Amino acid sequence: MLNPVEALASVSGASVPAIRLILSVLLAYPIGLLYRQLKGGPTVRNLFIAFTGLSIVLFNYGTDIYHSLLAVAVSFLCNALLGRSTLLVPVSFAYHMGYLLIGYYYTTSDTYDIKWTMPHCVLVLRLIGLAFDLSDSRQKEAQGKADAKCIQAPTLLELIAFTYFPASVLVGPQFSFLRYQRFIAGLYEPHTQGAPAYATKKFLQGVFYLVVNQVGTQYVSDAYLMSAEFEQESLFMKHIYMGCWGRITLYKYISIWLLAEGAAVLYGLTYIDAKPGDREYSPDELSGCSNIKVGVFENTSKYGHYVESFNVQTNTWVASYVYKRLRFLNNRMLSHLGALFFLAIWHGFHSGYYITFLMEFAVIHMEKEVEPILVKNEKLQQLYRDQPLVRAVVFVALKFYTIVWAGWCLVPFVFLSFHKWWHIYTTVRFTGFILFAFGNVALAPLLRAILPRSASSSSRKEGSSQASSSTATTAAQDQSVPVKKDN
Repeated sequence: MLNPVEALASVSGASVPAIRLILSVLLAYPIGLLYRQLKGGPTVRNLFIAFTGLSIVLFNYGTDIYHSLLAVAVSFLCNALLGRSTLLVPVSFAYHMGYLLIGYYYTTSDTYDIKWTMPHCVLVLRLIGLAFDLSDSRQKEAQGKADAKCIQAPTLLELIAFTYFPASVLVGPQFSFLRYQRFIAGLYEPHTQGAPAYATKKFLQGVFYLVVNQVGTQYVSDAYLMSAEFEQESLFMKHIYMGCWGRITLYKYISIWLLAEGAAVLYGLTYIDAKPGDREYSPDELSGCSNIKVGVFENTSKYGHYVESFNVQTNTWVASYVYKRLRFLNNRMLSHLGALFFLAIWHGFHSGYYITFLMEFAVIHMEKEVEPILVKNEKLQQLYRDQPLVRAVVFVALKFYTIVWAGWCLVPFVFLSFHKWWHIYTTVRFTGFILFAFGNVALAPLLRAILPRSASSSSRKEGSSQASSSTATTAAQDQSVPVKKDN
């Protein structure tokens, strides 16, 4: 006799682990509503969160829960014994990443599997981030620069609750222990009265994207890209199909992140209590754990918008704990490559991960070289502003570029194994590799050569030539003043 989960899997055509995952993400909503009614202090709240979070992991992975329990135990011991030592971060990093990679080695297959390693990769970032934050806090205290962002090592109960937070234990989003401390202390409660309405919005968005994904995969599936029918299509239509396939595939991730975010909002975890950058926030802003910026994603005009809008909290984590920590390399390009390599190995050993993140690096580098040339050309910008037809053509061209080539870059990430993604790239004649190689090597010089020079640019160049004799003497007298160069 089928149990309910197996029955749902049979009806939907999804795997049993996938059904358990969706049910668990949805189950976080009623648990969140119960939490909002909970009376008691931090200890009661931590107990409730720890129990429900552990139950969710047990429901999904059974006895494999011991992997995450062991990680929590090791993290607790490291924080207690090495909390004031410079060894805290390297030991924590080595253990958690090493354990995850060993797990990948023994569990990885040719397809994307929903196994204990999936929530474990979320846990790894959370516990490594905690070690970094503890180490930074001790350094600030030692330098007499302690501030409100400094944290103390969590108790075992706090650590379990922080790790197994029900709304994010399986698929994220990431959040810091400082955020969790403020949340559990009740500091966010006055600002989260509108959380149910906001959570409902995120829930409905998540359901919408899930439905679109499920319907879309009936027409453009993974199997279709490997089929003989796909090989028979024209080269142009292959790229169109690949772009549509990529978009629909990304909706799968977007849907689960929106559903998870809605549950986290319902708890009251997501309030933004500090204003980052120049963006103006309302007093009750609740998007502090958003993992997808839907508006930016749906209006992409360059690949950089995907990076900005997709898997936001993980990208923020990598920027804070990997990219910025590589500044000793004194080279932004090397730091960028290091951060992307970390993301690739964090996902696993499949060659597809490394190709996808390498392609991301190539595309972002190309856009950083080309975009300023186009933006700073006044004649080109004037033509764009004055001619509606030009704006329409540019809009269509950018949509084609962002959708089709995002699908291209996503192929290795989804198909994972070399023989699969290589077969698909062979079918479309390696056009993406050719485009991005040309874009990185020759596109920027070509644009500089063929685009009409702006009047202001010409006058600046002429003025610079006339003033060069006087400024050269001044610069020679004061070598400490850098000379600003026009791009």
